[in-house]
Amino acid sequence: MHGGLRTTPLKEVATFGDGATLDVPGSPRVIHLPGHSEGSAALHCPSLDTIFVGDAFATLSVNSGRTGPQIAPFTSDVSLARASLAKLRSIEAGLALPGHGEPWTGGIAEALRRIEATPFP
Repeated sequence: MHGGLRTTPLKEVATFGDGATLDVPGSPRVIHLPGHSEGSAALHCPSLDTIFVGDAFATLSVNSGRTGPQIAPFTSDVSLARASLAKLRSIEAGLALPGHGEPWTGGIAEALRRIEATPFP
C-alpha cells in the first residue's frame, strides 16, 4: 500500500578490485577471497579494528548448527577457499563479522588456526 514492494532501479554500478580502498565511511580495503564464490571478498576497516569476512568463513554452520570459525557451507571450491584465507594472515582486526553466525572477537589468527584444524564436512 505504501510502496513497500516497489523496487528502486539501480542508476549506477561500480566495480572494485583486490586492494581497492572504498570511498565510504570507515575506508574499507577490499581483500579478494575466492572460494565460497568467485567474487567473494572481505572488507577490512583498520580504523574500526573490524573486518567484514562475508562468507569467507562462518561462525555458524547453517547445515549442522556447529559454531566457531569454519569454512562456510555451500562453498563452491573448498581448497581455493582455504588457500584464500592465507591473505588474512597479515590482517589485524579484533572483530570479524561473518555472513553466518555471531561476530568473532578472538582475532583473525585464532580464527584461521581453528579453521585449519577443522576438516570441512
